[in-house]
Amino acid sequence: MLKSDGTQRQHQIEHLAQVRALLDAIASAISAVEKNDLRKFEVHLAVQETICNRLSAKKWTMWSGAAPGDDAAGENTDANLWEEIRQAHIALAHLNRVYAALLKRARKSVELMSALYISHVPLPRRHTWSCEV
Repeated sequence: MLKSDGTQRQHQIEHLAQVRALLDAIASAISAVEKNDLRKFEVHLAVQETICNRLSAKKWTMWSGAAPGDDAAGENTDANLWEEIRQAHIALAHLNRVYAALLKRARKSVELMSALYISHVPLPRRHTWSCEV
């Protein structure tokens, strides 16, 4: 294995770790929304932003460099790593859809509660000042 192959493999391992960390942060944010814990949601949202910034800062493509299995010695480990990365991206895509649907429902719930609150809470009386002379 060449040094550049080792460096590329290290980048792939780091990428996989970042994607898995993003999966954890999204799952934690979903849990916070379900529990109506705004503080934890904000914390997990900040973690998601940080991870996304790290992922977008590095130009990474699924098939950058040699295709998996190009050298016979590392064929199984490379293929396993590529499969783990692929599965992590599939899981991330699924979790993103779940997260988006949950946030959409949460937004609708907040809008509904706001509308109910506005329509059922009496508005304060306007106080007028008058003076008799």
